[in-house]
Amino acid sequence: MKMNKRPKFLKFLVLVLLVALVLSACKPGTDNIGETQAALPEPVSTPAEILTVEIIETEQNTSEASPPGFIRQGAVFGVMDMYQAEEVATGGYDPAVPQCGDSWLASFSEDYGENVITLLYQTPVIPTEIELFTNSKPETIVRVELLNSFTGLAVFYDESQPPQWKQSAIQGACETSLKLEIETDIEVDTIFIEFTDLASASQLDAVELSGLLNWYTDPLIYWRVPLPDTPVDMVVNPMGEIFVAAGMNGLYKFDLEGNQLDKMPAPDQADVMSLEADISGNLFVADSAFGWLVVFDSEGIQTDAGGEGIFGHLGYNPADDNLYLLRGNTIEVYSTDAVALIRQIQLDDLHAYTKLTFDSGGRMFLLRDHDWDATLVEMDPLTGEELDAFPLVTSNQQDIVAKDLTVDAQGNFYILFSMNTGDIAVHMLDPRGSLIQRFGHLSYDAEGWTEGSFREPKAISVTPDGRFLIIIDGYEEQSYLSAFLLEIDE
Repeated sequence: MKMNKRPKFLKFLVLVLLVALVLSACKPGTDNIGETQAALPEPVSTPAEILTVEIIETEQNTSEASPPGFIRQGAVFGVMDMYQAEEVATGGYDPAVPQCGDSWLASFSEDYGENVITLLYQTPVIPTEIELFTNSKPETIVRVELLNSFTGLAVFYDESQPPQWKQSAIQGACETSLKLEIETDIEVDTIFIEFTDLASASQLDAVELSGLLNWYTDPLIYWRVPLPDTPVDMVVNPMGEIFVAAGMNGLYKFDLEGNQLDKMPAPDQADVMSLEADISGNLFVADSAFGWLVVFDSEGIQTDAGGEGIFGHLGYNPADDNLYLLRGNTIEVYSTDAVALIRQIQLDDLHAYTKLTFDSGGRMFLLRDHDWDATLVEMDPLTGEELDAFPLVTSNQQDIVAKDLTVDAQGNFYILFSMNTGDIAVHMLDPRGSLIQRFGHLSYDAEGWTEGSFREPKAISVTPDGRFLIIIDGYEEQSYLSAFLLEIDE
C-alpha cells in the first residue's frame, strides 16, 4: 500500500442524495504510513498490467454487530471519464436485481485501454474495508486508489503493492464478493478502480465502503424536553439558567434539570430574534417587531428597554460589559446599563456573517459564509480586523450549513450544523481550531427523531462550568430543548 498527495479533485455537481448513517462512539486508530506530495491530473492509468493478487478463499461473512461510529455506504456517483459514462456501479449491492454490473458498457465499439471507474461517497470515513460485487476475476483489477478529495491524500494498491483480496461466493446476479481490508488514518470519500479491459469493468455492480467517522463520540443525553413552539434562540446565563425564545413572542426559563421555571412576559406583537445574558444574569431580548432591546433581570422582571431599529444577533463581551449586535456586515455596540448605542464596527462586504460570540477574555468570534464556505473567524472587537480563521469545510461531497457557535471557559468551540457531509450536528474544536470530537446525529425525518439526534437545530450554548451543552431544534409542535452531559478532564 502506498500513499500520495494530489491536488483537490474537481468538485462534481452538487449531490442531493442523503445517505442514512449508523452513528456511535469511536476514535479510529492511526498508522505509520508516510506522506509524499505530487501533482496529479484527472485519474489516468499507464498501460494495464495484470496484478499478481493473493486471493483468500472465505465463506460469506454472517452479519455482526457494527462497531461504534461505523458506516457502510455505496457510491452516490460513479463515472468512467474516457467513455463519458455516468451512474456506473452506484449504490449498494442488491441480490434481488436480475443483472450484475452495467452490461451496457460492453456495447461500446472500442476499448480505449483506460478503464477507470471513479466512485464518490457522501460521507468521508476512515476506511476499514471495501467490498466489490462483481462477476469479474480479481486478476483483472489493475489499480485501487482511495482518495480524500478535499486534502488530496490517497492510498494506492497497484502492481508494486498488490491488494490481498478476500474472495467469497454470494447470492444474486453477481457471483463474487471481493473484500479488501484497509489500514490508514486518512478519511476517504473517493475510490478509483482500474481494470484491464472494458468488459471486466462492466461487470462491477457496486463497491461498498466501510469505515469509521473520525473523532466521533457519543456523550450522554442528560435530558430532552418538548418546547411549545418553533425555537428561535437560546442562552444560558452565569447562574446556569436557560432562557429559550420560541415562536414569535414566547420566552421560557428552564433549570439544568430541564424543568420549566417560568414563562416570561413579552409584547403580543413581538418578534424575538436573539437572546443574550450578561455577567450579572440580566437577559437581553432583541425584538425586531418593535426594533428595541428589552432587558429582564434573572427573575424575569423587565427593567429597561432601548435602542432603535434593532435587528440581528446578540453577543455579550465580558471584557467591556457591552452588547454586540451583528446586523449584516455591521456590528453595533450597546452599553448594558443604559441600552445606548456606543459605536459601530464595519465588516468587509465580501463575506456574509451570521453569528458571533465571545470567550471569557473578550476575544470575538464569528461564523463567516455559513452556508457555502463556512469558516470560524476571530476578529478584533475594536476594529473588526480579521485576526485568524479556521475553515469548517472538510469535504467536497455535500453542502455545509453552520448555524451557531459557542465557546467554553477553556476556549473550546462548539459549532452547531444543520447540514454537513457526516450529518453530525456538533463539532467541538480546541482553541487552535482543531477538531476534538463531533457528536449528535442530524435527522431529516419529519415524523420524529430520537434523543441525541436533531432536526433543524437552531442554537447552542454551553454552561459556565462546561458540564452541559444545550441545544434547541425542531419545528412547531415537534420542538425540543436538549442537554448533553459532557466529559470533564480532571
